[in-house]
Amino acid sequence: MSTAIALQDMQPHAHTQEAGVLRQRSISKGQDGKISSSLQHEAQDDWLMTPQDRTASKLPLDSRSFTPTNTYWITPHGMLTRDIKILDLTKDISDTPFTGFSNAYKDHVKKTLKDHSFTPVFACHRNNWIGLKYAIQDDQGEQIAEWKHSWTSVGEALLTFPGDSTHSPHNISLTNKRWGLRTESFTLNSVPFFWEMDSLWHSHYMTLYKVYGKGDGERKVEVAKYAQKWWGGFVTGGTLVVDEREVGGLVACLTLVVVLKKKRQRAAERNGGGGGGSSGS
Repeated sequence: MSTAIALQDMQPHAHTQEAGVLRQRSISKGQDGKISSSLQHEAQDDWLMTPQDRTASKLPLDSRSFTPTNTYWITPHGMLTRDIKILDLTKDISDTPFTGFSNAYKDHVKKTLKDHSFTPVFACHRNNWIGLKYAIQDDQGEQIAEWKHSWTSVGEALLTFPGDSTHSPHNISLTNKRWGLRTESFTLNSVPFFWEMDSLWHSHYMTLYKVYGKGDGERKVEVAKYAQKWWGGFVTGGTLVVDEREVGGLVACLTLVVVLKKKRQRAAERNGGGGGGSSGS
């Protein structure tokens, strides 16, 4: 006889539940009703231990240092949030060079948010409470893009731009290569990009990479970095630093909020809530 069992990623600490991935498999039992030891060891298999895209992860990192030009704040948001607001902190934080997400840098971001009043430079407005379509507006309230999301974390997210857009000359599709991967890739002007977690198990820190070259000369370069504190699996948002000489600020921000949406969907899917509008942002 056969039975469906759920295999979940090994989690070193209880608070890293966000890193877990749930997968259904049909596994046959022996005549004694026990699952063979070889199948039990599948919990350690390559699929479970590599939630990142191995091909992308193994690309050599370009030797140039990451020097961001802009700093954004993605306002914390969750399943009941209808408007995701994005603030540009660059002018008010430029006196503190970025050398990593140190406590000093995080404290400076926190103080900047407290001491200044900001008009969102971008906002993602969900068209209705349970829908998965968002209108992207600039600081003048003009629509500059549209975001259509899938009902599950494994589906395609599509960002569309008007023909005269200064942010992207074409639509952008974000997908992961297979079920369970946290690596989300997209192409801009025929150049591949991908978002990847900095840690195998934690998604509090993520990096956006741009891929250069072909064949044996292919390499990746860091073009944006994101950090957030732990709010649980259903709330996301934090600091995004971007090198806008390599990728536009709007593209970096929008592709990140897509990745964060999928992160919350995975949390909901693991808890049996589904990944649609009722369990996302």
